[in-house]
Amino acid sequence: MAGGARAPRVRVDLHLHSSASFDCRVPPLEVARRCGQLGLSPIFLTDHEGIGGVQALLDAGEAAVIGEEILTSDGELIGLFLKEPVPRGLSPEQTVAAIKQQGGLVYLEHPYDTGRRNLREAAIERIAAQIDIVEVFNGRSLREVNRLAEELRRTLGVPPGAGSDAHTLGEIGRVYIEMEAFEGPQDFLAKLRGGRIVSSANPSIMAARRLFGRRRNPT
Repeated sequence: MAGGARAPRVRVDLHLHSSASFDCRVPPLEVARRCGQLGLSPIFLTDHEGIGGVQALLDAGEAAVIGEEILTSDGELIGLFLKEPVPRGLSPEQTVAAIKQQGGLVYLEHPYDTGRRNLREAAIERIAAQIDIVEVFNGRSLREVNRLAEELRRTLGVPPGAGSDAHTLGEIGRVYIEMEAFEGPQDFLAKLRGGRIVSSANPSIMAARRLFGRRRNPT
């Protein structure tokens, strides 16, 4: 920056859910309110199988990035910076193509987490060249799982992602990235490499909460 001025920075939690997801009860505007309290902006809402929640935020004038957690035939993938929803049940290759056709980014969330609908290893190998970001810190995954994700990210040579994977208000912002402000997907991708992951999550506690929630409402 000219004159030594520091570039503007933002805080982003890249993996958030609202009541537009089948396994969350928090309305989108409540998610936005909590994000505002924590200084998280723009809001990356990544609901399961749809973009209705994040569209509600945009309609309300909130700064938000359209994301979707998509169930493929071989596990889940997240698309970021979408314009339209991607249907579930496609192959990983078809899902990646649908994301890329919109100018979106392919975000591989919670890889190797066998307690989740993680993308199978064979599928990861097939789409490896199309993965833009690997989530190396998921607020609901165990430390060992996050470590394996970081090893994968290094192998692929892509930027690291991180998010709380919040399904309740209390989880929002337990993991976020502090990075330079960005404009659009490619600028985001470039600046993400210089971001700093911040976490107050306890992986053991979060995993226990996830297990309890899955017993009550399997996902």
